[in-house]
Amino acid sequence: MTNYPSSLTDNQWNLIESFLPKLKSGGYERKHSRREMLNAIFYINKTGCQWRYLPSDFAPWKSVYSYFRRLCAKNIFEKINSHLNIRMRLKEGRDPKPSLFCIDSQSVDGDVNLDQKGTDGNKKVKGRKRHIVTDVLGLVFFCMITAANVSDIHPGRAFMTKISENQRLKKVLVDGAYQGMSGKKENFIVEISSKKPDQAGFVPIHKRWVVERTFAWLKRQRRLARDYEFDSSHQQSMVYIAMSKIMLNRLA
Repeated sequence: MTNYPSSLTDNQWNLIESFLPKLKSGGYERKHSRREMLNAIFYINKTGCQWRYLPSDFAPWKSVYSYFRRLCAKNIFEKINSHLNIRMRLKEGRDPKPSLFCIDSQSVDGDVNLDQKGTDGNKKVKGRKRHIVTDVLGLVFFCMITAANVSDIHPGRAFMTKISENQRLKKVLVDGAYQGMSGKKENFIVEISSKKPDQAGFVPIHKRWVVERTFAWLKRQRRLARDYEFDSSHQQSMVYIAMSKIMLNRLA
């Protein structure tokens, strides 16, 4: 089996194997295992190489890309990420369901061919935005991809529907871009957390700084340093893949 620093160890594989679709009985015998396919996907995510430039000791790139698309369509990477979030929180001695969430976005330069693309006038970035919801550990619970010119408040409102299912949630921290969302909701409060007017330059905001750290973690995965995915749902999956590998490295 091909072994790179990004490849899954036996313990890491055991944590996520059950989430992958089972191989169908009958038909032709598969030459490459599900684990090998995942190793190739993690390699792409970490190194940022093009699918066609996948090293020849992996499965053929067309097979890997086809497998990646099938897993994306079934939201497998999101399910794996959610499972590992629980494992990570339990390891840190916390309740599986967070009582506090942080929401923020990051504008990223995009490739020429994207299904959604725009220009963020504030950041002067042409491409897409990654919108994420994290807990106080910086773990990504939800992710949404939009064109860079989409206002943060629209994905923010979509997130409200998802996070309101968590009955333990008490507070959600956001920045000024989510001005219209602040206030009391069903069972939690949305609070705008920003630096004071007399503070100049970069100032870490209490608790909400963790979401900025998460963006830094993600951009260290070279496939996420720039948005290359034509399909925005594939970019979303790449975020979950990156976060899952970070957690796997800590758990096993």
